[in-house]
Amino acid sequence: MEASTLEVLKMVKKIYNIDQLLYGKEYVRELVRSLAQTLEVKYVLVGHAVEPERAAIQTDFVWSGNGFAANIVYDLKGTPCVNVICGTRVNCFAERVQQQFPEDKMLKDLGAEAYIGAPFLNPDGGLVGLLIILDDKPLYDRELFTFVVEFFAARIGTEYRRQAFEDSLQHQVNLRTQELSFAFEDLKRTQRQLLSQEKLATIGRITFGIAHELKNPLNVIINGSEVLKDLMEEKNIDGEIKTAVDMVHQQAQRANVIITNMLRQARQEPADAPPENTNLSEMLERCLDLSVRSILDLEFKAKCAVKKDIQPQVEMDLLDHPSVERGFINLIDNALYALKTKFGYLGKDIFTPELFVDLSKVKDHIIIRIRDNGTGISRSNLQRIFDEFYTTKPAGEGTGLGLSIARQVIEKNHGEIKINSKEGEFTEVTVHFSTLDRKEGKGVWSLRNLSP
Repeated sequence: MEASTLEVLKMVKKIYNIDQLLYGKEYVRELVRSLAQTLEVKYVLVGHAVEPERAAIQTDFVWSGNGFAANIVYDLKGTPCVNVICGTRVNCFAERVQQQFPEDKMLKDLGAEAYIGAPFLNPDGGLVGLLIILDDKPLYDRELFTFVVEFFAARIGTEYRRQAFEDSLQHQVNLRTQELSFAFEDLKRTQRQLLSQEKLATIGRITFGIAHELKNPLNVIINGSEVLKDLMEEKNIDGEIKTAVDMVHQQAQRANVIITNMLRQARQEPADAPPENTNLSEMLERCLDLSVRSILDLEFKAKCAVKKDIQPQVEMDLLDHPSVERGFINLIDNALYALKTKFGYLGKDIFTPELFVDLSKVKDHIIIRIRDNGTGISRSNLQRIFDEFYTTKPAGEGTGLGLSIARQVIEKNHGEIKINSKEGEFTEVTVHFSTLDRKEGKGVWSLRNLSP
């Protein structure tokens, strides 16, 4: 017996009797439940076409018996759905559906007797998905089910299209947000660079005057020491006096190089000289020796255990190698300062200061480690240690440029510097350099991120 128009409208109203404040998938889920319970059918499936072939349906909701079941992928070949996706608005088999589609394994597994399905489409006619109703008994009113399924397939399609539009809009918003985030990060980097350049410009103006004043007495010292060296060679003078004169001459020249490099770094002037082959082993040995010799606290110097494992004859081409040497001295001096500070707190009977310096070459990479068991660095300070003019030392004991300059010269040579530290326990500085030959096209100065 076919239902009257009034009965159909009552049934539609009953199915619609769900929370209208719901939307999206939650709304469709409740609509599936209401369809199954109102029409008193065993199975209701709603799913979307699997792109790009659209030869299968991935269900989003499966009502089975008295509740929702796990979703499935439903291959459309050899099923009643084939007629649906070919353009039929509603495809209805009121009975004996298994016999008409023997290849459809799902119909057999579910014990389906009746099938009715309807597509929901894009405005261009492309398949979005399907609404399918299955039952283990014949449909009692073909026209009723046809109208209801077609009506609610259209409603579900509207919800799917709206959700797709919102997802697309959200994707665009996410992309735009990401672009703005990248732009904001670029802006912050630019601001930091401008601030850094302004700071360095300030110190450049200051150091220019200082350098001019220091260069004259340094030249006198260098020239005077050279005269003394010549006189001692003529008179065959040797021993402690000759050693002292040689040291004065060497350190005066070193001071002259340091001042020149300070000016270049403060003004961000590029080094004109090409890369120069440098023996890093000898450089690191020299830096360690100079830093240890400069310790004035004799009690701390006697107690400090300096351990080194420097692989000999490790060489690489370096740009502005005097600045690299100055960077290593800064790193070693910082380690010694942390040790001396902790030594002063705890005393010689409690604390043994230890400094470890090692250099090794592993395949195409040179690894340098400088580790101390000194005061360590707090987590908050660790985030800012490479900032220009940032220092935790008392006023008059630090400029806040040591680590900044060290990183600049290391990165200029396409190296990488990492610092690992735990407050009160240790600090370990790791420097990586690549030795890949740029002439062989293996990556100019390329650095692979090796874990320390």
